[in-house]
Amino acid sequence: MRKLLALAVLAVLLLAADQGARVVAEGKLASRAREAAGGPDSAEATIGSFPFLARLLASGSVPHVAVRVTGATAGPLRLAAVEVDAWGVSLDRGSLFSGDVRLRDVERGTVAVELDASAITGVVDLPVEIDDGRVRVATGAVAVPATVTVDRHGALVLSAAGMRTLRVPVVRAPLFPCAATSVSVDGDRVRLSCEVDELPAVLRR
Repeated sequence: MRKLLALAVLAVLLLAADQGARVVAEGKLASRAREAAGGPDSAEATIGSFPFLARLLASGSVPHVAVRVTGATAGPLRLAAVEVDAWGVSLDRGSLFSGDVRLRDVERGTVAVELDASAITGVVDLPVEIDDGRVRVATGAVAVPATVTVDRHGALVLSAAGMRTLRVPVVRAPLFPCAATSVSVDGDRVRLSCEVDELPAVLRR
């Protein structure tokens, strides 16, 4: 009975240590993202790995890392959100055990920004509405359905019948260092994204 109790206590302590190490690492990444974004509304990071320390010791990698920042700015745009998603992420084990966290290689990753209607309106100087996955641009009293695409520079392009083409440049930022290659409309936001084969430098330093 005592051995079982001792093993149970040890298991609880190991679990607490594992979760604690992961929380500390997530906090470091979130802090770095917040600093890079220049005072956003919020920043959070998630490391998808259980167990964390045992997997790290065995392979030096974790399955998934996600970083999300809300309310950052990039040039004239206020970004509703910036997201970094990476899979098959290797970490510097030495830096982690010394109290830091450095992400290294990734198998694949996606970086995305989300724009709401007010951000786009502020750039194109025409009222833009986004809801239920649809975009409309108001001309006078009429809201015209618009299609969204990205140009070769990664800018958001809005096209609607009877209207001039509207272009919203997306300035590259530390957490969004690439030109968008795809666009979608999710709910009340436009999401621009690109595929990456390495993480933003601010998360690797």
